[in-house]
Amino acid sequence: MKHLILILFLFVCQKGYSQTGLLPLDAEKNVFYSDSGKPNKSKSEIFKQAQNWISKTFGNYENAVTFEDPQLGKLILTSYAPVSGIAYEYVRFDLTIECKEEQYNVRIDKLDGISTTHSPSRLGAKDNNAIMEKEVAVKTEQSKKKRAEAEAALRNAKADMESINNAMYKLMSDLKLSLTQPAE
Repeated sequence: MKHLILILFLFVCQKGYSQTGLLPLDAEKNVFYSDSGKPNKSKSEIFKQAQNWISKTFGNYENAVTFEDPQLGKLILTSYAPVSGIAYEYVRFDLTIECKEEQYNVRIDKLDGISTTHSPSRLGAKDNNAIMEKEVAVKTEQSKKKRAEAEAALRNAKADMESINNAMYKLMSDLKLSLTQPAE
């Protein structure tokens, strides 16, 4: 019984570990990132700090914000973040901030990879599937040369997705720091 549990544990850990380089997906297979926090502040203080963060982070507040309702405590913005990937130079995204009394929720979704060499591409399950296909190619390739090429393609694809993940998590981290700091 102990061995069965150990094998099951190792299998689960291996599956969890192998998920690096993938984008987080919601139930509809769309890329999304979410976070929440409980700063000890009123809804209007959180809203004001979110506005200040948007101005500081994205420069022109009016160009970034596509929806704003102080009564609802909701801000939606569409903007770009640089990514240091091979396939994409920027990612365009929607970021929604919902402010409540002593709480906020943030969601980043509708991500498009932007490149100078091809049209914008909506990121989603197809990107994760492409990585999994590359993993299979690496495991099944018999030729050393083709295996090395497949490994390089896999590394590049995972690096692209990790650069997108890092950019989105950095945005959410910066927002969290801004909203949880004492008001200036």
